[in-house]
Formats: sequence, structure tokens, C-alpha cells
Amino acid sequence: MEKEYLRQIEEFKFKIKELEEKLQMEVAVKKSEVIMNKNLNERIETQQIYIETLLKINENLSEKIGILNARLKELVIKM
Repeated sequence: MEKEYLRQIEEFKFKIKELEEKLQMEVAVKKSEVIMNKNLNERIETQQIYIETLLKINENLSEKIGILNARLKELVIKM
């Protein structure tokens, strides 16, 4: 009976150790995911700034092209 009790204790110790190792791996994965999400959020913010900047540049150039097209039409009409 005592041997059975000792065997069960060893099994429980082994299972506890396995569970602790699994927990450590899950915690490491979670930390990695948090870091990865932070980096992705930073990249998204940067991309949004790029898009906003490009939209402003595009808007500015479109206005200039519109003005130049109007001037060109005026010049062609005067000729």
C-alpha cells in the first residue's frame, strides 16, 4: 500500500512538473504575442501617417494640375 502511495505521489509530481512547463511555454507565447501586437500596431500607425501624407500630396498636386490645365485651355483658346 505504501509503495502505491509513493508511486501516486511521483506521478502527481511528474504531472505537476509537466503542467508547470506548459504554463511557462504559454506565458512565453503570450508575451511574444503581446510584443508582436505592439509592433504591428506601431506599423499600422506609421502606415496611416504615410497614407494621410500621400493623400495631402495627391490633393495638392491635383489642384496644381487643375490650375495648369485651365491655364493651358486659356492659352489654346487665345491662339
